[in-house]
Amino acid sequence: MRVSTFHGVPESTDGRIEGRASDVAIVGAPLDLGAADRPGARFGPDAIRTAPYLAGEIYHLALETKVFAYTAVVDAGDSDISIADHVQSIDNLRKKLREVVANTGCLVTLGGDNSIVLPALEAVVEQHGPISLVHFDAHTDTWGDDTDRLMHATVIRRAVEQGLIRRGHQIGIRGFGPFGEVLRWGEENGLTVWSMDTIEQLGLDEVVQSILLQLTGPVYLSVDIDVLDPAYAPGTGTPEPGGLTTRELLRAIRTLARNLDVVGFDVVEVSPPYDTSEITAIAANRCVMELLGAKTRRARETTDEVPR
Repeated sequence: MRVSTFHGVPESTDGRIEGRASDVAIVGAPLDLGAADRPGARFGPDAIRTAPYLAGEIYHLALETKVFAYTAVVDAGDSDISIADHVQSIDNLRKKLREVVANTGCLVTLGGDNSIVLPALEAVVEQHGPISLVHFDAHTDTWGDDTDRLMHATVIRRAVEQGLIRRGHQIGIRGFGPFGEVLRWGEENGLTVWSMDTIEQLGLDEVVQSILLQLTGPVYLSVDIDVLDPAYAPGTGTPEPGGLTTRELLRAIRTLARNLDVVGFDVVEVSPPYDTSEITAIAANRCVMELLGAKTRRARETTDEVPR
């Protein structure tokens, strides 16, 4: 059961605030039936919401702005989940997200395993048209499958097959597996992979700047917390050594969100049963805070309204 809203923002089940659209609406997706390995991500949304609390007036030091000053943020609660039925749970989530995305400028979804990204993308594309994707992950999630099965390892493939993504960049890919066919399929279908080897050679800042030069229009940012090295995020279902640091990830989100029109965002695969001192949940919480801070900074620079 959800115990609070994200950092105490107003609750609104449909994404509206005081009868008008919100700037950002947060939805929880407590589902992990799409995970192939360790379960537990169903507890992710509550853990992210209640990670050590930043009380009072929250100020973003790097962005030099009050996080909630120029943006109306609401928490739309959790989607209904059928504990034994993945298909029904995804359908429930799809309906919830469609309702909320129609009443907000940016949909933020808290997972849950990575399979929840497909209905989130579907809802955002229904509202904004095909989007560009920036996907932080240790894995491409484009594994082949003879069926249309949706799971956390096939979710980006399903999204591409549905025509939801105009162009995609995948950051932090590493590890082991049958990558040859998977990478070829991605390249042939508009996905650019930035492996950890490439990131180590170029530096993440240069990778992010290259992506900024290539993307226009509405953008969706997806963060699988296992993009972080397990030293920084042990609480996840499929940890893979050799990933990003938390500092690198937060700076990348901040830069992308400040310079692009982000209309959808998620952070997924936080599995509290495997977490240590809540460091994974805290990292995921701060990923959302980076997005909110960047959006507030953009709004501050383009509005004459009095801060909220």
